[in-house]
Amino acid sequence: MAAKMSLLAFMIFSFHLAPRAYAERQGFRATMIRCTDTTASFKQAARQSHHRLSMLSSRLDKASSHANAETPLRMEGGGGAYDMELSIGTPPQKLTALADTGSDLIWTKCGPCASCTPQGSPSYYPNMSSTFSKLPCSDRLCAALQSESSAANCSDGGPECDCRYSYGVERDLHHYTQGFLGSETLALAEDDYGRSSGLVGLGRGQLSLVSQLNAGTFSYCLTSNASKASPLLFGSLANLTGSGVQSTRLLPYRYSIFYAVNLQNISIVSATTPGPGADGVVFDSGTTVTFLAEPAYTLAKAAVLPQVNLTRAADRDGFEACYENPGNGSVMEEAVPSMVLNFDGADMVSRWRTTSLTWTTA
Repeated sequence: MAAKMSLLAFMIFSFHLAPRAYAERQGFRATMIRCTDTTASFKQAARQSHHRLSMLSSRLDKASSHANAETPLRMEGGGGAYDMELSIGTPPQKLTALADTGSDLIWTKCGPCASCTPQGSPSYYPNMSSTFSKLPCSDRLCAALQSESSAANCSDGGPECDCRYSYGVERDLHHYTQGFLGSETLALAEDDYGRSSGLVGLGRGQLSLVSQLNAGTFSYCLTSNASKASPLLFGSLANLTGSGVQSTRLLPYRYSIFYAVNLQNISIVSATTPGPGADGVVFDSGTTVTFLAEPAYTLAKAAVLPQVNLTRAADRDGFEACYENPGNGSVMEEAVPSMVLNFDGADMVSRWRTTSLTWTTA
């Protein structure tokens, strides 16, 4: 039997911008806070990234979208995830939600609901807001839910748009959230409110925050200091310029909400290996670890391993090329080669300082 989550999610799709967003009409700013800054989060990042890959892959492949059971989507903090701070309703209710470029739904859990996830985080109370209203089945955003990943229950032509949104299949479980669509005011804040209560979709679909605000462009920069906020810019503020700025075109991807680009090849020292092919690669804020499709992965690994001058260690946590930590940053820098990701019109240099994972053994 399908799992039922009464009042799991209030899905905010259509809303009016709060005055804070009007401070600069052609651009505005929000912040993202890293959910955790502990060393243990690296292992969690690897685990969550593998889970995320399974779910995203199932959404791209209809043949793999069947599951034996269903489970509500669980909001796992840490592991490299980033939160956005929101103020919803009138008077404003402060909530935190995960930023996600791999989906377009904006939702938060409603209260009171003893069975809702995530537990221990604030709930949104629509009955306490003077600007809240439910969206009817006739609303265009309700119609936008009718896709491979979501569905609106409007067969009886009812006054409210009850809906269900699928995040894909992982470990034979179909992950989803369900609730109803509502219209509400929203402000993007710059404070740290605490644990995640929902999710903000930043994807390319009609339902995402970017589309509803008609921002056109958004950008974010993840700071190296996990205790500091990372800026998230919309509209004209996101039009970055300067000598270090590069650009590559977005592909017309077969699944419309994803941001896919053409990774032409990968350069490691003197070797160059081909990228994953015509489908490109997807930028996904919910996935910390980079994955390559075959044969691109095997070819890149074969080019990297001979260049690493370190003692091999036992492989663990899904990684196939683990080494002993020499305990010296300069030694590590010389022993691990840089990798250049050659996109269409842009080259990204990936160095060990930003890509290596370190574990402390007991």
